[in-house]
Amino acid sequence: MDTDPLLNHELLGNAAIHGSSSVNLAACLGSYTKDYLQELARDHELTLPGSTRKQHLVDSLTGKIIERFPKMLPFLPAANLEFLSRFSDDRMELEFDSDSLAFRDISHVHNFGFLFLFRKHDVFTAVVPKELLPTLRLLSDKNVWESASIHQRMDAYAVSLSNLYGVLDIDQYAVIWNRFESERLTPAMVQDELHELGKVQYYWWFDDELIISSFFRDSDEVVEFLTKVNQVSYYVPSREDLVSYFKAPYDDDSPTVSAMMEFLSGYRLANGEQIEDLMDEISDTCIVGNGMQEVFELLNEYGLLLSGMDEINRFTELYVQMNEHCRKWELRGHTPNALKNQRRVR
Repeated sequence: MDTDPLLNHELLGNAAIHGSSSVNLAACLGSYTKDYLQELARDHELTLPGSTRKQHLVDSLTGKIIERFPKMLPFLPAANLEFLSRFSDDRMELEFDSDSLAFRDISHVHNFGFLFLFRKHDVFTAVVPKELLPTLRLLSDKNVWESASIHQRMDAYAVSLSNLYGVLDIDQYAVIWNRFESERLTPAMVQDELHELGKVQYYWWFDDELIISSFFRDSDEVVEFLTKVNQVSYYVPSREDLVSYFKAPYDDDSPTVSAMMEFLSGYRLANGEQIEDLMDEISDTCIVGNGMQEVFELLNEYGLLLSGMDEINRFTELYVQMNEHCRKWELRGHTPNALKNQRRVR
């Protein structure tokens, strides 16, 4: 997905280490703060106490990153692999200006410490440490690219389906995948691949045969959610649904969402807040089944004040319409309106 140029510039600025570049992995890691190294250690499944000295963090991470890089390579986004293929034994550094470097091309490899970004004045230098360069020879193997392609598609399905259902099991994932893709996957194959892929991706997580939206912070929230799920069959998405729900957990082209957006656009929000962000959160309340009280509290947080009963009634009417037509997680992707119609037919 394309990134807004201003956001791209901000992401690059936040990722970059200010100063001269280094091609030594330990030296690159040493350029980070201790807090950042602790986060990176958690990403690499290293359990280290908060009192761990910075040098010990660097030493532990150096060994772990060298060990995990070849294993994680086929699970990284294809755009990242294409960027890595530009490096070689005698080319460990590449220079860019902010307009010629896209953060999405380095996103995962940077976040996992496989690539480092340095900035000096207006010049960015991307570095693959010399200890990791031998692994890049794997990119000459077409099997790695084929594996990465399948994993990227599997990730896209996991994003779309977790946005549509909130939580789903590997059986449903396999059903939807096999509906549209030529490679046949069994639930056992889905489990093996998503177990590893989930270690690399951000928008969903995997636990005990369940694919879970990152909306849920921990297993306790998932358990609580599952007690509320209606015992109905999953809604079966179309290919167009999959594309739509890859972008957002709601259909932003639906008439009810468009009507709400038109209503909200007539208001100016406090503190430079964006109408689109408010719309995202209002849609979230529909999807997860929160009540009107929480919606009005949300309006207050954004500084949107409805004046008079006419405006309150119009907003309430639009929200009820959205609520009836949105695909709810507790209804396994069905809309309340569609389920009511099904029951009438029966």
